Amino acid sequence: MECTASPAGLLFECLDGCGRRVVVDGVSGDLTIVDHGDRTALHQSSNGGVKLTSTSVD
Repeated sequence: MECTASPAGLLFECLDGCGRRVVVDGVSGDLTIVDHGDRTALHQSSNGGVKLTSTSVD
């Protein structure tokens, strides 16, 4: 996912063709789903050099 600044906060968009777009409010941290995209796709994203690792659920 790619992160860009928008007037509403941080816009995260999936660049792999699934169509998912979400906005995270920069003040409250609220998450707003703009487009669900492929609901079965797994996504991870970061901003500012944060390294993400895989998680597992048992």
